[in-house]
Amino acid sequence: MFKPVEQIPRYRLVAQQIAERILEGDLKAGQKMPAERELVEQLSVSRATVREALIALEISGFVENRFGAGMQVSTHPPSTNTLSALVTPGPFELLEARLLVEGETAALAADLITDAELEKLEELTEQMSGEHENEFWGDNADELFHLTIARATRNLALENTVLGFWRQRVQLPMWVKMHGRVNVARMKPSLVQEHRAIIEALRKRSAEEARLAMRHHISQFGIQLLEGWKEHDETSENSVSPALKRLAHTIESYRYS
Repeated sequence: MFKPVEQIPRYRLVAQQIAERILEGDLKAGQKMPAERELVEQLSVSRATVREALIALEISGFVENRFGAGMQVSTHPPSTNTLSALVTPGPFELLEARLLVEGETAALAADLITDAELEKLEELTEQMSGEHENEFWGDNADELFHLTIARATRNLALENTVLGFWRQRVQLPMWVKMHGRVNVARMKPSLVQEHRAIIEALRKRSAEEARLAMRHHISQFGIQLLEGWKEHDETSENSVSPALKRLAHTIESYRYS
Protein backbone atom coordinates (compact mmCIF):
# COMPACT_ATOMS: atom_id res chain seq x y z
CA MET A 1 0.00 0.00 0.00
CA PHE A 2 2.84 2.37 0.88
CA LYS A 3 6.18 3.11 -0.70
CA PRO A 4 9.36 3.32 1.39
CA VAL A 5 10.23 6.87 2.44
CA GLU A 6 13.53 7.82 0.82
CA GLN A 7 16.01 9.68 2.99
CA ILE A 8 17.43 12.22 0.55
CA PRO A 9 20.55 14.16 1.59
CA ARG A 10 19.91 17.88 1.80
CA TYR A 11 22.65 18.76 -0.68
CA ARG A 12 20.90 16.58 -3.31
CA LEU A 13 17.56 18.31 -2.71
CA VAL A 14 19.28 21.64 -3.30
CA ALA A 15 21.06 20.37 -6.41
CA GLN A 16 17.82 18.96 -7.84
CA GLN A 17 16.03 22.27 -7.30
CA ILE A 18 18.79 24.24 -9.05
CA ALA A 19 18.84 21.69 -11.88
CA GLU A 20 15.09 22.17 -12.37
CA ARG A 21 15.59 25.94 -12.66
CA ILE A 22 18.20 25.29 -15.35
CA LEU A 23 15.99 22.82 -17.22
CA GLU A 24 13.04 25.23 -17.12
CA GLY A 25 15.16 28.08 -18.46
CA ASP A 26 15.10 30.28 -15.37
CA LEU A 27 18.89 29.90 -15.32
CA LYS A 28 20.12 29.94 -18.91
CA ALA A 29 23.13 28.27 -20.54
CA GLY A 30 26.27 30.34 -19.98
CA GLN A 31 24.62 32.50 -17.30
CA LYS A 32 26.61 33.24 -14.15
CA MET A 33 25.22 31.37 -11.15
CA PRO A 34 23.76 33.35 -8.23
CA ALA A 35 26.27 34.13 -5.48
CA GLU A 36 26.60 31.59 -2.69
CA ARG A 37 25.22 34.09 -0.16
CA GLU A 38 22.09 34.46 -2.26
CA LEU A 39 21.64 30.70 -2.59
CA VAL A 40 22.14 30.22 1.15
CA GLU A 41 19.49 32.84 1.94
CA GLN A 42 16.94 31.69 -0.63
CA LEU A 43 17.29 27.98 0.13
CA SER A 44 17.70 28.34 3.92
CA VAL A 45 20.61 25.89 4.08
CA SER A 46 24.22 26.12 5.18
CA ARG A 47 26.98 27.25 2.86
CA ALA A 48 28.50 23.76 3.09
CA THR A 49 25.26 22.28 1.72
CA VAL A 50 25.25 24.78 -1.16
CA ARG A 51 28.84 23.88 -2.03
CA GLU A 52 28.11 20.17 -1.97
CA ALA A 53 25.15 20.83 -4.26
CA LEU A 54 27.34 22.83 -6.67
CA ILE A 55 29.87 19.99 -6.75
CA ALA A 56 27.06 17.55 -7.62
CA LEU A 57 25.80 19.90 -10.33
CA GLU A 58 29.29 20.31 -11.76
CA ILE A 59 29.87 16.56 -11.87
CA SER A 60 26.45 16.08 -13.52
CA GLY A 61 27.24 18.70 -16.17
CA PHE A 62 24.72 21.37 -15.14
CA VAL A 63 27.28 23.99 -14.11
CA GLU A 64 30.95 24.63 -14.78
CA ASN A 65 33.61 26.55 -12.95
CA ARG A 66 35.38 28.95 -15.30
CA PHE A 67 38.74 30.09 -13.99
CA GLY A 68 38.48 33.75 -13.07
CA ALA A 69 34.77 33.91 -13.85
CA GLY A 70 33.33 31.71 -11.12
CA MET A 71 30.49 29.23 -11.40
CA GLN A 72 28.10 29.45 -14.35
CA VAL A 73 25.46 27.33 -16.05
CA SER A 74 27.06 24.95 -18.53
CA THR A 75 26.98 25.89 -22.17
CA HIS A 76 25.28 22.55 -22.94
CA PRO A 77 23.59 21.30 -19.73
CA PRO A 78 21.81 17.91 -19.64
CA SER A 79 18.30 17.80 -21.07
CA THR A 80 16.91 15.83 -18.11
CA ASN A 81 17.43 15.94 -14.37
CA THR A 82 20.05 13.21 -13.94
CA LEU A 83 20.57 14.04 -10.27
CA SER A 84 17.92 11.53 -9.17
CA ALA A 85 20.54 8.81 -9.66
CA LEU A 86 23.03 10.56 -7.37
CA VAL A 87 22.90 8.58 -4.12
CA THR A 88 26.43 8.91 -2.76
CA PRO A 89 27.10 10.81 0.48
CA GLY A 90 28.29 14.38 0.19
CA PRO A 91 31.81 15.29 1.35
CA PHE A 92 30.61 16.85 4.59
CA GLU A 93 28.27 13.96 5.37
CA LEU A 94 31.27 11.67 5.13
CA LEU A 95 33.32 14.00 7.29
CA GLU A 96 30.63 14.01 9.98
CA ALA A 97 30.69 10.22 10.01
CA ARG A 98 34.48 10.27 10.28
CA LEU A 99 34.32 12.75 13.15
CA LEU A 100 32.08 10.43 15.14
CA VAL A 101 33.55 7.04 14.24
CA GLU A 102 37.26 7.86 14.10
CA GLY A 103 37.05 9.91 17.28
CA GLU A 104 35.71 6.91 19.19
CA THR A 105 38.13 4.61 17.38
CA ALA A 106 41.07 6.68 18.64
CA ALA A 107 39.64 6.62 22.17
CA LEU A 108 39.39 2.82 22.10
CA ALA A 109 42.84 2.47 20.57
CA ALA A 110 44.39 4.50 23.42
CA ASP A 111 43.85 1.58 25.79
CA LEU A 112 45.08 -1.12 23.41
CA ILE A 113 47.75 0.32 21.13
CA THR A 114 51.23 -1.22 21.37
CA ASP A 115 54.60 0.50 21.42
CA ALA A 116 55.33 -1.02 18.01
CA GLU A 117 52.13 0.52 16.60
CA LEU A 118 53.02 3.89 18.10
CA GLU A 119 56.41 3.66 16.43
CA LYS A 120 54.69 2.88 13.14
CA LEU A 121 52.50 5.97 13.53
CA GLU A 122 55.64 8.07 14.03
CA GLU A 123 57.21 6.61 10.88
CA LEU A 124 54.07 7.19 8.82
CA THR A 125 53.85 10.80 9.99
CA GLU A 126 57.44 11.42 8.93
CA GLN A 127 56.75 9.72 5.61
CA MET A 128 53.64 11.83 5.09
CA SER A 129 55.55 15.08 5.61
CA GLY A 130 57.84 14.18 2.70
CA GLU A 131 55.23 12.92 0.24
CA HIS A 132 54.60 14.71 -3.02
CA GLU A 133 51.16 16.32 -3.19
CA ASN A 134 50.11 13.90 -5.95
CA GLU A 135 50.50 11.04 -3.46
CA PHE A 136 48.52 12.82 -0.79
CA TRP A 137 45.02 11.56 -1.62
CA GLY A 138 45.63 7.92 -2.49
CA ASP A 139 46.90 4.78 -0.81
CA ASN A 140 49.52 6.59 1.22
CA ALA A 141 50.98 7.35 4.64
CA ASP A 142 47.99 9.46 5.72
CA GLU A 143 45.54 6.64 5.06
CA LEU A 144 47.82 4.04 6.68
CA PHE A 145 48.12 6.29 9.75
CA HIS A 146 44.36 6.21 10.30
CA LEU A 147 44.10 2.51 9.48
CA THR A 148 46.86 1.68 11.98
CA ILE A 149 44.85 3.38 14.72
CA ALA A 150 41.73 1.48 13.65
CA ARG A 151 43.62 -1.83 13.70
CA ALA A 152 44.89 -1.03 17.18
CA THR A 153 41.30 -1.34 18.46
CA ARG A 154 41.40 -5.10 17.63
CA ASN A 155 37.91 -4.60 16.17
CA LEU A 156 37.62 -5.70 12.54
CA ALA A 157 34.27 -3.92 12.09
CA LEU A 158 35.83 -0.58 13.04
CA GLU A 159 38.86 -1.25 10.83
CA ASN A 160 36.63 -2.02 7.83
CA THR A 161 34.50 1.07 8.51
CA VAL A 162 37.52 3.38 8.57
CA LEU A 163 38.89 1.70 5.44
CA GLY A 164 35.55 2.36 3.75
CA PHE A 165 35.77 6.07 4.58
CA TRP A 166 39.18 6.31 2.96
CA ARG A 167 38.22 4.33 -0.11
CA GLN A 168 35.36 6.75 -0.73
CA ARG A 169 37.81 9.66 -0.73
CA VAL A 170 39.40 8.44 -3.95
CA GLN A 171 36.39 6.70 -5.56
CA LEU A 172 33.50 9.15 -5.25
CA PRO A 173 33.43 11.90 -7.88
CA MET A 174 32.31 14.53 -5.37
CA TRP A 175 35.32 13.84 -3.16
CA VAL A 176 37.70 13.92 -6.11
CA LYS A 177 36.23 17.23 -7.26
CA MET A 178 36.44 18.76 -3.78
CA HIS A 179 40.04 17.66 -3.28
CA GLY A 180 40.96 19.22 -6.59
CA ARG A 181 40.18 22.64 -5.07
CA VAL A 182 42.51 22.21 -2.10
CA ASN A 183 46.04 23.60 -1.78
CA VAL A 184 47.76 20.47 -0.48
CA ALA A 185 51.13 22.13 0.10
CA ARG A 186 49.53 24.77 2.30
CA MET A 187 47.46 22.42 4.44
CA LYS A 188 49.94 19.56 4.92
CA PRO A 189 52.07 21.12 7.72
CA SER A 190 49.04 21.55 9.98
CA LEU A 191 47.83 18.01 9.21
CA VAL A 192 51.22 16.59 10.13
CA GLN A 193 51.22 18.56 13.38
CA GLU A 194 47.75 17.25 14.20
CA HIS A 195 48.95 13.69 13.57
CA ARG A 196 51.70 14.25 16.12
CA ALA A 197 49.13 15.50 18.65
CA ILE A 198 47.12 12.30 18.13
CA ILE A 199 50.25 10.18 18.67
CA GLU A 200 51.05 12.04 21.88
CA ALA A 201 47.54 11.45 23.22
CA LEU A 202 47.75 7.75 22.35
CA ARG A 203 51.19 7.49 23.94
CA LYS A 204 49.72 8.90 27.15
CA ARG A 205 47.00 6.20 26.97
CA SER A 206 44.40 8.94 27.36
CA ALA A 207 41.16 7.94 25.66
CA GLU A 208 39.63 11.40 26.09
CA GLU A 209 42.63 13.26 24.69
CA ALA A 210 42.90 10.83 21.78
CA ARG A 211 39.22 11.29 20.97
CA LEU A 212 39.51 15.08 21.01
CA ALA A 213 42.78 15.15 19.07
CA MET A 214 41.26 13.01 16.33
CA ARG A 215 38.07 15.08 16.21
CA HIS A 216 40.08 18.27 16.02
CA HIS A 217 42.18 16.85 13.20
CA ILE A 218 39.19 15.82 11.09
CA SER A 219 37.21 19.00 11.79
CA GLN A 220 40.17 21.17 10.79
CA PHE A 221 40.57 19.14 7.61
CA GLY A 222 36.90 19.71 6.82
CA ILE A 223 37.19 23.43 7.41
CA GLN A 224 40.19 23.61 5.09
CA LEU A 225 38.24 21.74 2.42
CA LEU A 226 35.48 24.28 2.78
CA GLU A 227 37.95 27.17 2.60
CA GLY A 228 39.46 25.68 -0.54
CA TRP A 229 36.07 25.74 -2.25
CA LYS A 230 34.85 29.19 -1.23
CA GLU A 231 35.25 32.40 -3.18
CA HIS A 232 38.11 34.60 -1.97
CA ASP A 233 35.86 37.53 -1.11
CA GLU A 234 33.44 35.51 1.01
CA THR A 235 33.93 34.97 4.73
CA SER A 236 31.24 33.91 7.13
CA GLU A 237 30.76 32.02 10.35
CA ASN A 238 28.01 30.17 8.48
CA SER A 239 30.55 28.73 6.08
CA VAL A 240 31.29 25.87 8.49
CA SER A 241 28.87 22.98 8.14
CA PRO A 242 26.61 22.28 11.16
CA ALA A 243 28.33 18.94 11.79
CA LEU A 244 31.80 20.49 11.91
CA LYS A 245 30.61 23.46 13.94
CA ARG A 246 28.97 21.25 16.60
CA LEU A 247 32.12 19.30 17.30
CA ALA A 248 34.43 22.29 16.85
CA HIS A 249 32.60 24.07 19.66
CA THR A 250 33.02 21.03 21.90
CA ILE A 251 36.74 20.93 21.18
CA GLU A 252 37.29 24.64 21.83
CA SER A 253 37.08 24.14 25.59
CA TYR A 254 40.12 21.88 25.46
CA ARG A 255 43.74 22.66 24.72
CA TYR A 256 43.58 21.09 21.25
CA SER A 257 41.60 24.10 19.98
